[in-house]
Amino acid sequence: MCTVKVDDRDRVRVAAERQPLGRTFFWPLTEQKPDPLPLGNKGIVWDTGARVALTCDGPTDGFELELGISGSVEHMEPGTSRALFARLMAKYLTAAREQTRCGQ
Repeated sequence: MCTVKVDDRDRVRVAAERQPLGRTFFWPLTEQKPDPLPLGNKGIVWDTGARVALTCDGPTDGFELELGISGSVEHMEPGTSRALFARLMAKYLTAAREQTRCGQ
């Protein structure tokens, strides 16, 4: 997990969690209704973040991977944050797949 602070306030948080195959990730309900995000095996995006779950079947070591991005949006134009988080998550997922060789 990585948190970026600006002026002593959390602005962006990026996380990755790896767990054994077959375990599911619990995504708590938020006050904001999430939209589906067509990335990985399952993805969602909401006004302040995005999450993606990915199953990685390796020849000897399979695992589940959850990626998450969340952040402060008060400085953004209303209605633009979901598109931004979707673009950021697409880039994050590409980098995670390259690093883990998942989906290649």
